[in-house]
Amino acid sequence: MCKSWTLVLLALVVFVSSCASATNPSSTESPRTSAPLTSPKEVAVAPQTTPDDEAWAKVVDAAKKEGVVVLYNVGLIGDAGMVIAEAFKQKYGIKLELIGGTSPVMLERIKSEYRAGQYIGDFANLSFPRLVPLQTDGMTASNKNLPVLRDRQAWSIFPLDMEPEGHLLAYTTTNTGPWINTTLVKPDQEPTSWQDFLDPTWKGKIIAGDPGVYVGTTQLYYAMVTKSGRLTDDYFRKLGGQIKKFVAGGTVDVVAASARGEGHINISASKAGGAAMVSEGAPLKALRLKEGGMASLSNGWAQLSKSPHPNASKVFINWFLSVEGQTAWAKTRSDVSNRKDVPNFLPAAIKYDLNDLVLISGPDELKVEKMYSEGFMSKLWKGESGK
Repeated sequence: MCKSWTLVLLALVVFVSSCASATNPSSTESPRTSAPLTSPKEVAVAPQTTPDDEAWAKVVDAAKKEGVVVLYNVGLIGDAGMVIAEAFKQKYGIKLELIGGTSPVMLERIKSEYRAGQYIGDFANLSFPRLVPLQTDGMTASNKNLPVLRDRQAWSIFPLDMEPEGHLLAYTTTNTGPWINTTLVKPDQEPTSWQDFLDPTWKGKIIAGDPGVYVGTTQLYYAMVTKSGRLTDDYFRKLGGQIKKFVAGGTVDVVAASARGEGHINISASKAGGAAMVSEGAPLKALRLKEGGMASLSNGWAQLSKSPHPNASKVFINWFLSVEGQTAWAKTRSDVSNRKDVPNFLPAAIKYDLNDLVLISGPDELKVEKMYSEGFMSKLWKGESGK
């Protein structure tokens, strides 16, 4: 009996001893961690997409298959055009074919294609008065639903401000007004008022864009007389008598005449045409006059309704209006975008304050186009019956 109890007590001692060892490991052992036996698997989270994103992805895929965009344009010329074409191709693998010329020439080419039923061009980058008749005649397509246009706050002047349905897209403002050739006009001679141009000192020393070809002269008149009343019809008639030469051609031609010294003063030169020349050292300076000047939404964009490459066209304009596209354009052109998140690359000699200027857009441009087509400025300045 005693022997049996002894064996039971011995068994209890062994059991308690083993339990104590399990709960109180010796100091030489590493404490057990609470790490799980297997590492957790990383769960991939799919990016959130919307139906709009998915629809746009299909547009991009179709654009890459089309492979090309044919652009009729007045803005992407020279180095600017090559830079934009190369950047766009690197981004999407889509070729950008650039066909340049003046706005009137491009407008007539597009109209001829439509009359003949032979559709070559996809997009037009022309002055707004030339784009308006394309829209009126049903030759443009809407781009108001582009992804790049979802953020209204990214823009100082929204691309749809010109035409809410997205047939005509704006991307920069430009001022058309008086410039001087700084080698011919010394600092103490610089005019400070529009009235100064009527001084006999400047008779035969002023040039301007040909009013029958260059729409900037009509825009300038409309802003300063019709819209704001800062100047009068009589003033512009007298100014016409001071002009030495009317320069034919587009924006670049008008500014280049000033750079060559063909006139001391150019009253209708455009920032859009002169920025790159000033950056390269041309002796040009834009005047800030007490009555102000004119600003317009400059050249605009319109996708043609019979575009052979409609998807590639949409992808191009969406990219061009993005931060990446606008920065590439503005830097190469020494220009300024209407995007708030893109730097201002304008040279100091032609920087301007929009508050000084009369801005024309939308319905204004329709009226300007009518005045231009009727040869208003040619009659006023040159006594002609029209263009």
